[in-house]
Amino acid sequence: MGWASLRGQDAAVAALRRDAAGGRAANAYVFHGPPGAGKATAARLFAQALQCEAPEGESPCGACLPCRKVERGVHPDVITVRPETDRDGKPKRSIGIDAVRAQLLRRAYLRPQEGKRQVFILDNSEEPVTVDAFSALLKTLEEPPPDTIILLVTPNLHGLPATIVSRCRKVPFRALSREDQRAVLASLREQGRWEGEGMEADEVISLTMGRLGLALAGGAEELARRREAAMEFLEGLSAPPKEADEVRLLLLAGAQVAGGEASREAAARFLAMLRGLIRDILVLTAAPGAVEPWNAGLEEPLAGIGRRWGVHGLTEALDRVEAALHDVGVVNTNPALTLEALVFALRATVAAGA
Repeated sequence: MGWASLRGQDAAVAALRRDAAGGRAANAYVFHGPPGAGKATAARLFAQALQCEAPEGESPCGACLPCRKVERGVHPDVITVRPETDRDGKPKRSIGIDAVRAQLLRRAYLRPQEGKRQVFILDNSEEPVTVDAFSALLKTLEEPPPDTIILLVTPNLHGLPATIVSRCRKVPFRALSREDQRAVLASLREQGRWEGEGMEADEVISLTMGRLGLALAGGAEELARRREAAMEFLEGLSAPPKEADEVRLLLLAGAQVAGGEASREAAARFLAMLRGLIRDILVLTAAPGAVEPWNAGLEEPLAGIGRRWGVHGLTEALDRVEAALHDVGVVNTNPALTLEALVFALRATVAAGA
């Protein structure tokens, strides 16, 4: 499919195609935009285009050996930097300075093994890059090796250090419309990469909140269960103070974690679902009709929660959930205790607005 698989990103695709085909590639790029926009796919396609032996115009052929190796993730000169493992052999939650040194900095000044260039990909979306890691990367960006290209992928440009951003060519990606997302799912179904899980496209789009890669991972049914639990949690929080059952809320939050490393992942996924639902409630409350909510079909119950919480309460709640996500994912706080603290914090927020 090549560049054609990136729906709704005409400006970004045009710029990357020109850079790859014209030999004008910068030494560092930052791909930024909302989750689900195709940034990671674009990074892979750009790496293919840079290594391709038989490009078709401004597109990688997809058939030569380098293209196939990039597609499978085994090209020795296209490296996705991964988190280091801890003492128990489990991947850490962030890409730290040790990972950047071992996987990027020690190789950046070497000659490519097989390809035309070395391409390093750092995805700041799911596994955040630490401040120390960015600091270590800065010197390489200031004095880049001629045959090395670094691709940073991030949902939020402002979350990166200004010293890093200023040394990268910025490529913005926009949020996909529902029409574009439907087309992407239809294409994936035709390719046999997505079976549908018995769900309509619009239902999958709502459940994944536009992050269609989750559907590819077969997670739509799990997302449906998680959303049901998150809605029950929010409705419980919205009960009048005299009727609030904090024990039930604590049990519901506790049910989202199961102990061990899996509990951290489960807590992060539950918090991400809460964040998406509260975002929709805020949109429906502050600007009804202005933006289509991700969770189509839940407008009525979401709007009901919004009327009880108010815009100020929703904004504060969103901040608290974001802080909890950061604590679980980056600070590595105990996930069960983090969710327990969130229950009391959100109850206080709702009570203050009641």
